Amino acid sequence: MVENGIRSFPAVLQQLCANTDGQPMSNVKLAQAIGVSHSYIAQLRRGTREPTLATVEALAEFLNVHPAYFVGGRRDRAPRSLSQRSFREKLNTLFDLARHPEKNELTLDAAVAAVRERGKERGDTNWTISPSTIIDLRSGKNTNPRLRHVIMLAEVFHSPPAYFLDEELAEQMDSQLRFHRTMAELGIEKVVTRAPELTEEVRDSLVRTLVKALKPEAADAVEEALTRSARAPETPDGQPSGGTAHGGVT
Repeated sequence: MVENGIRSFPAVLQQLCANTDGQPMSNVKLAQAIGVSHSYIAQLRRGTREPTLATVEALAEFLNVHPAYFVGGRRDRAPRSLSQRSFREKLNTLFDLARHPEKNELTLDAAVAAVRERGKERGDTNWTISPSTIIDLRSGKNTNPRLRHVIMLAEVFHSPPAYFLDEELAEQMDSQLRFHRTMAELGIEKVVTRAPELTEEVRDSLVRTLVKALKPEAADAVEEALTRSARAPETPDGQPSGGTAHGGVT
């Protein structure tokens, strides 16, 4: 099954297990490798159980792929791209940055409503999340979310699910969000980001000039964001990743 260009978790797992060392990976071998029961692995491969974030990471390590590969992200396990921050830290970063500086942080009710609305679009009445689940994830009480909750919360902020699994992508996206926050605070967001006739080089030069004149203390942060944007990691199809998060939740 493929949705929004992302294959389902069972489909990816089946593909990775289909031909390992010349023969299909057995449920028993995979279960022993990550310390779970073979019946649990069988259920994951059939799609009758869903994995937790820890299970995804354990499977990715054993199968020598990046955890983000299970949600449409990169396959290589570049050291800098492996998670260094907790899920809690990244989720709270999105709540903080993916909004206009003049607007309040997204409420729990609004986040739950956004998930349910996405569920309607998917035709999945079970695509829901409770306020208490979000509270536990934001507080760190729950450090091992289910994969579907990872995907749901990424969708709330119009971010790729790989944000929570790929540190390099997350840092690049965070820099872009901070960049747009700074532009909004300076009151020049519309001038710079809504001028399609400007080349990237001219736009960046204009940004640097305006920031230096209006808010010199933000120059380093903006320069970092521009640099990260220029070297944004690519998705498996060769396109720059993380694009939809620029606007955040308005």
